Amino acid sequence: MSTPHGAALEIRGLEAGYGRTPVLRGLDLVVTDGVTAILGPSGCGKTTLLRSVAGFVAPTAGTVTVAGTPVVEGRRSVPARLRGLGYVPQDGALFPHLDVAGNIAFGLAASERADSAARVAEMLELVELPAAMATRFPHELSGGQQQRVALARALAPRPRLVLLDEPFSSLDASLREDTGRAVARALRTAGAAALLVTHDQGEALSLADQVAVMMDGSFLQVDAPAAVYLTPAEPRVASFLGHASLVDGDAPAGDRAEATCALGVVPLRTAAQPGPVRLAVRAEQIQIRQDTGDGAPAEVVDISFYGHDATVRVRLDSGELLAARTPATSVPQPGDRVRVGVVGDVVSFPA
Repeated sequence: MSTPHGAALEIRGLEAGYGRTPVLRGLDLVVTDGVTAILGPSGCGKTTLLRSVAGFVAPTAGTVTVAGTPVVEGRRSVPARLRGLGYVPQDGALFPHLDVAGNIAFGLAASERADSAARVAEMLELVELPAAMATRFPHELSGGQQQRVALARALAPRPRLVLLDEPFSSLDASLREDTGRAVARALRTAGAAALLVTHDQGEALSLADQVAVMMDGSFLQVDAPAAVYLTPAEPRVASFLGHASLVDGDAPAGDRAEATCALGVVPLRTAAQPGPVRLAVRAEQIQIRQDTGDGAPAEVVDISFYGHDATVRVRLDSGELLAARTPATSVPQPGDRVRVGVVGDVVSFPA
């Protein structure tokens, strides 16, 4: 199979593991440009995939092609240093004995060393750091600055593909968001595609052009962020991405896009085949009413308060446990009796 025109990365049938323990199970993925996020829970194989592309793990089957050049094909494997990739590890891994300029210029070819100062200045501007920072050492930088320097070092040799291994996980929330946006801007300006490994759903949805949801070494869905969130391919994707509550229901005969469940009659995004269905109701769709109005009766189990809003878990009188996101100004108390309704249409799957 030929590589799609202009693809920065193509993976076909990739398998890898440790000893007799399989980790990756026949993965297929194409990255043409932009940022592709590999999103999944801990232990699903995200880092093994990244390390297989980088050349740090030897796959047991499949092919990996980078910018049209096969780097894994049968028993042939190109050494990591010759794959032409940029790599940004979780902690940045800057060389402590080199200043910022030395770190950025480290991977430049010998022919580019003579003009390294210009390239360093260009990279600092690209990652939105002041030129005066070139003479600082890593211990004089904040965590976010270190990650930007690590990206500048990865981009300096002009790779077609950059691998990002949870590069923002050690940063606090506000710094993580600002750094993530700066990194995404730098990648797009440099024209480099990126493979971003993360377990942070917000990070994947906000930074990526394509999201690959991974569980147990396989991709459940690969699509644009909005498509993955709004039209999940299966219940596991819906449950993981956005923490949807899964509720059993029944779709009537005919072409009515609705189903009956413990929450009453709920509208469906698309009409389902008549019979048992599995409904994915997102937390933001569940409305808690602290009066005697319409809705299914329930009891508040517990509350997680986040300041701007809260996650309220309720148990319906029918036994189902649901999670709702509610404004911080209208949070009930554990043990309160409430009514639960649904706002908007929901996604359904065959039961």
